[in-house]
Amino acid sequence: MEAEARLLAEHGHIVMKYERTNAEIEDAGIMIRAKSAFNVAWSKTAYDAIDSILQEFKPDIMHVHNYWLLLTPSIFAAAKLRGVATVLTLHNYRLVCPGTQFLRNNEPCELCLDGKPWRVLLHRCYPGRSLLKSVLSLRLFLDTRKKQFLSPWVDGYIALSDFGREKFIEGGLPGEKIHVKPNFIDDPYKQDEIPSSGRGAVVIGRISQEKGLDTVAKAWQRLNYPLTIVGDGPLRKSVEQKMPASVRFTGQKPHDETMQICKQSPIFIFPSECYEGSPLSLLEAMALGRAIIATDLGQRREIIRDGVSGILYQAGNAEDLRRKIVQLIENPDLCKSLGNAARHTYLERYVPEKNYEMLMNIYQRVLGYTGERKN
Repeated sequence: MEAEARLLAEHGHIVMKYERTNAEIEDAGIMIRAKSAFNVAWSKTAYDAIDSILQEFKPDIMHVHNYWLLLTPSIFAAAKLRGVATVLTLHNYRLVCPGTQFLRNNEPCELCLDGKPWRVLLHRCYPGRSLLKSVLSLRLFLDTRKKQFLSPWVDGYIALSDFGREKFIEGGLPGEKIHVKPNFIDDPYKQDEIPSSGRGAVVIGRISQEKGLDTVAKAWQRLNYPLTIVGDGPLRKSVEQKMPASVRFTGQKPHDETMQICKQSPIFIFPSECYEGSPLSLLEAMALGRAIIATDLGQRREIIRDGVSGILYQAGNAEDLRRKIVQLIENPDLCKSLGNAARHTYLERYVPEKNYEMLMNIYQRVLGYTGERKN
């Protein structure tokens, strides 16, 4: 959201950002928390807040990046009443999966696409395995499904990949309203800066079960090669205990420091064992010209051309991962070739200017829909 708002402002558009956080509920009293839970599918308070903003700001488009306990689907109805076009970026799979991530017991799961979402309660699929949040998410899911996935109010959805678009269509969303636009990042290299080489591999991200660090730990038991893991999470201690001495844990680092570590590591490993959306860390590794080894899941085949701009391995298969790493360690020319191809792909698809063109095309199409509707 921040990146898109900045991009639009740089091109002369007037942008107003409205942000809420669920932390407001956690810090509030029990009555407010209970009210938010009761109104998870439709909040009059959120409706009135957005309606007031739309009256004052009078935007052409309301672009929503997320909603949950405070910003409920009622905000789209407020925009509809005011005749404001609406766009919703689908950062997760909430509209077609009550667990939001197509994830069950830390493995990809698409069971609820069959229209029987009650399994979210049985397996506590909501992130963190919270029963309460699973109940709330199921209630929101059922109400949203009853409202035709908000399609009467939402003029355009943005999926982050073709893979995601197909899953949303399979779940029941209207395909004619779903546009594909991935995330983007600024070029991390200054003009004429030459990518460094260095030695070693790097993993960047949250250290949790679905992120595949256990698989990395198993693979590294038979590797004598430097590995840096940047990030933190609930499994850090257990993963550290499984790693050999050649592995360094840095914990959370500021973005600039993280990028420097990535620049010094010719191999970038993306071990996530869930579908993901459009991972920024993966795009950053491509922009830096790193040789990428990633799980063969979700949209990865759209981003990485296996054997050309990166290497894919079977999720959860530590031996397959180890073989692919050894392949790069023993073949520096291949490592360099993959990195060059990855950077070329970034420059071709994921730079701000390309993304701006895609976003403007979506906005223009959405505004075309708006002119046809009756308020």
